[in-house]
Amino acid sequence: MKKQVYLRVKVDPGLRRAFQLSAWRSERSPAYVLRSLIQNCVSLDRNLNGLDIEVWGDSFPLENEAASRPNRQRQR
Repeated sequence: MKKQVYLRVKVDPGLRRAFQLSAWRSERSPAYVLRSLIQNCVSLDRNLNGLDIEVWGDSFPLENEAASRPNRQRQR
């Protein structure tokens, strides 16, 4: 979509004012904050299948390992 569009959203006046103040305190315009939020949301959705999850250490032993060593204390 090459044409700019405007979004119209109903927001409680108190929430709107708090958002504006928060954006200005961080020295950003409210419009910039909203654009960043939308871009981050789209980016997260696009990269959802590309997440790399690593498990560190043996914090969660396999069920058969836990059963074979019931009284073993974790070493630190």
